[in-house]
Amino acid sequence: MALKVTLDTRFFFAYFNPATSTQSEWCKSIVREAGRDGSLVVVSTVSVAELYEHMGRRIGEDAVAVRVASMKAKGILLADVDESIASEAGRIMLSQAEVPLADAIVAATANAYAPILCTDDPHFKQLKGTRIQWKE
Repeated sequence: MALKVTLDTRFFFAYFNPATSTQSEWCKSIVREAGRDGSLVVVSTVSVAELYEHMGRRIGEDAVAVRVASMKAKGILLADVDESIASEAGRIMLSQAEVPLADAIVAATANAYAPILCTDDPHFKQLKGTRIQWKE
C-alpha cells in the first residue's frame, strides 16, 4: 500500500535520535517507503531551516547538509513554500493565533501534498483536518 505522509521537523529528530526501538523501526519504515512507487513522503523546506538551526548547533552545518542530501536521495520530496502554501499558512495562523509560523507552513504543506502528518508537536493537534501519526 502506498504511503502518503508529510514529515514534521520533529520526525527527523526521532529518526536520527529515536527514543525507543519501536520509534526507530517506525521512522525507518517511513523512510524506506519514500522510495517506493506510488508513495509520497514530503517535508517542507521550512523544516530544512529548522534542522540547520537545531541540529547544526550540535553536529555542524556539514553534517546537516549530508542528512538533507540523504533524505532527498531516499525519495523524500522537499516541498517549497510557494504562494499557495504561504497563503494557507497565513489562514491557519489567522484562525489559530498560537500556532507558530513554521508549524503553520508545515500544516499547509500537509494540506497541499499528503494529509497525514508525522509529528508529536502539540501545536498540530488543535488544527482541524490535520491527521497526526506518531510512535513513541
